[in-house]
Amino acid sequence: MMGKRMWLAVGLLAVLALAIAGCGQRITAEEIVQHMQETVDNTQDAHAVISASVNAQGIDLSATAEVWEKSPTKLRAEVLESSQAEYDGAVLVTDGEQAWYYSPDRNTVMVGPMDEIDTPLPQQMIGEMQDMIQAVLDASDVELDGEETVAGHAAYKLILTPREAGEGEEATVLPGNGTATLWVDKEQWFVLKATYEAGSLGQGTMEVQSFQLNPGLSDDLFTFDVPEGATVVNVESQQPTPLTLEEAREQANFELLAPSYVPQGATLVEVYKVGGAIILRYDHSPDVAFTVVQGGDPASPPLGGKVEQATVRGQVATVVSDQTGENTFVYWIEDGVFFTVAGHLSLEDALQVAESLE
Repeated sequence: MMGKRMWLAVGLLAVLALAIAGCGQRITAEEIVQHMQETVDNTQDAHAVISASVNAQGIDLSATAEVWEKSPTKLRAEVLESSQAEYDGAVLVTDGEQAWYYSPDRNTVMVGPMDEIDTPLPQQMIGEMQDMIQAVLDASDVELDGEETVAGHAAYKLILTPREAGEGEEATVLPGNGTATLWVDKEQWFVLKATYEAGSLGQGTMEVQSFQLNPGLSDDLFTFDVPEGATVVNVESQQPTPLTLEEAREQANFELLAPSYVPQGATLVEVYKVGGAIILRYDHSPDVAFTVVQGGDPASPPLGGKVEQATVRGQVATVVSDQTGENTFVYWIEDGVFFTVAGHLSLEDALQVAESLE
C-alpha cells in the first residue's frame, strides 16, 4: 500500500465510483475501481510538492511542502514556505519507527516514536485535509461537474454536498453545512485538489503542484542528521510529571497562577508538568471538568466549534465553544506566557475562571 497521508484520497475513489456510476457519464464504476487498484498496486513510493491553506477556527495559515513517501510508512516532509515564518524550513522525517521533527526557528530536533511526535501545523494541515475528504465523502452526495486542468493534468471536478436523508434516516450535516469540491486525476485516479467551504466556519484548500510516482526513492531520505548546534529533545522524556502545586510554582520558569474562582463542586485533583507547560486539572463535579494550562507551546483549538474573540485579563483571547454550550476552549497570551482554560464548562464559567487567576 502507498503512504497514508498523500495518497489516502486514492482509496476514497472506490466510494466515489459507486456514487458516479449511475450519473449517465461515460466513465463507469468498474473502470474507476480498476484504475484505482492498478495505481495502488503499482506505486511503491512517491514525491510531490503540495500547497495547503486553512482559514478556520482562529487559524489562518498557508504553506507549501515537499513530500516524499515510501511504502509502507516512511515519510519526509519539508516546509518550503509558510505564511508564518517560524515554520519555514521545518522538517518531519520518519523511517517507519523513529521520527524526527526539526524546527529551524528554535534550532531544536524532537526525536521519538512517530505517534509521539507533535506534528508541526503545516504538515498536519496536509494530513488533516485528506481526513476531511474522507469524512465529507462518507456523508455526501456526489455530482460530476465537468472536467478541468489542475497542475497540468486533466481532472474530473466533483461537487460533494450533504446527503439527503432517506425514509427512516437522519439527515447528515457536513461541518458548517459546507460544500467540498474535488478534482480527480483522470489517468492516475487520485485527488489533485480539494477545497472545502463552510461559510463562517471557514475554508480549506489542498493542491498538488507537482508529483512523481515510483521515482525509486533511496532509504537515505528517511533518516535525519541533526544540524550542528541544534538542541535534541527526546519526546519520551516529555511525559507528564506529577507535582504538588508548590512544586509546580518552584519549577515553572514563569509566575504560576491558580484560579480563585472554581465552579461549584469542582476541585483541584492533579497538577503535572509536560515539557515547559504546567497543567492544573479540576474535576470531582458531575457538571464540570476542566484544565488550566500555562506555559509551553500554544494548544491547538478543537475543530468544529463556534469561534469568537473575547477580552480576558486585558488581553485578546480566542474562544471556541460547541453547539451545546457545555464545552469551552479559551486561550490567550499574557506576559509572553500561553494560557488555556478548557473543558466541560460553560463559556461564562470559563471566562470567570480565567479572570480569577492569581
